[in-house]
Amino acid sequence: MKIIWLGHSAFLFESGGKKVVIDPFLTGNPVFPKELRELADGVDYLLLTHLHSDHVGDALELSKKASKVIAIFEICKWLELKGVKNYDPMNIGGTIEVAGLVVHMVPALHSSGFIENGSIVYGGNPCGYVIEFGGHRIYHAGDTGLFLDMQLIQRLFSPDICCLPIGDRFTMGPREASIACNEFLDVQTIIPMHFDTFPVLTGKAGQFKKLVKRGSVLVLEPGGSVEL
Repeated sequence: MKIIWLGHSAFLFESGGKKVVIDPFLTGNPVFPKELRELADGVDYLLLTHLHSDHVGDALELSKKASKVIAIFEICKWLELKGVKNYDPMNIGGTIEVAGLVVHMVPALHSSGFIENGSIVYGGNPCGYVIEFGGHRIYHAGDTGLFLDMQLIQRLFSPDICCLPIGDRFTMGPREASIACNEFLDVQTIIPMHFDTFPVLTGKAGQFKKLVKRGSVLVLEPGGSVEL
């Protein structure tokens, strides 16, 4: 399986000719490599963790080509109002399987919603995902603070790859994310995300890597990839 970090919390996972994109913040993302736009356009499955503009991003445009858009119920209803029909709603604790892709929706400690036409649009609860794809179990935590029930995610799904936010202010910082790795999760490959996109995100990958004592931290550059 090939993993490409598109910057911020956006990832593309590719295996067996299928592409999964999570949180497609491309347009307006200052670190997104624009030469990868065509690659992202070919997505098969699009997953959204919460209704913030730096995560929903280009979902409306990409949904025109995707086979399925997977999100929590309230985001799917918002997509429907925008004319999207190929959505597949779920909720925290649930599991769906789409053409061999298994998606588990798990909690995240954050918020979800934005202002549209002068009103706040409620996006349901924020979430993370554990996806079974390409012979791996990948935990994408979405935007989240540290929470004790990460232990349950480990117990239930035993992910071997995780993508964790480390930027601080709006999510975990390096210290909290390292506690998640050292005490709550037991993951082979750890990929930091949600850092260095904007100056306000002060958490740094080097600091995080020094604090992690369990598992291997893989720091990607935006547009960088790895095959596992």
